[in-house]
Amino acid sequence: MLMKIFRIMLVDDHAIFLKGLGIMLNECNEFKVIGEAANGAEFLSLLEQIMPDVVLMDIKMPVMNGVEATKIAMEKYPELRVIALTMFGEHKYLRLMAEAGVCGFLQKNTNREELENAIRQVCNGQTYFSPEM
Repeated sequence: MLMKIFRIMLVDDHAIFLKGLGIMLNECNEFKVIGEAANGAEFLSLLEQIMPDVVLMDIKMPVMNGVEATKIAMEKYPELRVIALTMFGEHKYLRLMAEAGVCGFLQKNTNREELENAIRQVCNGQTYFSPEM
């Protein structure tokens, strides 16, 4: 039986975090990172070319933040699944991201197991909220 491979797009303005996250996710047989963007505008442009199963979206970025990018993407692609990536102390943005239509929230300091679990849950139509939230 063929295993479903979840296609992931990463959006974060910190290049080292973005690359490390991509490497870690690609090590898992169930996941394939199909695109990376450094801000919301790049993400929306990339979304015109490739459609992921899930997007891991940073909230605070230059050019266009994650809230704005998520709102625009969800209006155009309502079936899109987005998990917001947040750092400790950014809780004021959680309501805005929820209103924009995200399916989950993960702290950036999460461990691999929680990250993989969150992606699986969201790709399977559920929501995921990091226990720290």
